Amino acid sequence: MVYFQINLFFCIAFMKSLVIKYSDYFGASSTTLCLIHCILSPILFISPIWWWSGLNFLFITISGFAVYGSFNNTSSKMMKPLLCIAYCVLTLSIVNEQFHFLHVPEIFNYSAAAFLAGLHIYNLKYCQCKDDECCIHNQ
Repeated sequence: MVYFQINLFFCIAFMKSLVIKYSDYFGASSTTLCLIHCILSPILFISPIWWWSGLNFLFITISGFAVYGSFNNTSSKMMKPLLCIAYCVLTLSIVNEQFHFLHVPEIFNYSAAAFLAGLHIYNLKYCQCKDDECCIHNQ
């Protein structure tokens, strides 16, 4: 059991450092996969299967690390609050979908995922720091 916990710790640490280093790639990929997952859920009618609905939280976790990395590496001051807002909206919409607090149309989830993916792509293309000085001045 201890061996498993140590391996899990190193696996999570490695994943976290990898996701933060390539945050926009992981962020755009993860939210796009999340969007595809959300679209396929009603079509495939397998939402009650625990591992299929559990993928939501995997996507949110990876997206969280990606937003954190992009937040720290963006050269745009406007991108920071947009990334945080988009991530919070996506997270709240997925938690709401899972626990049914409010009835919200599915398009809301799709829009939140597409917006966050779009922000990561925009950040990757236009807002990357080329050196450490860039990110220090924008904090």
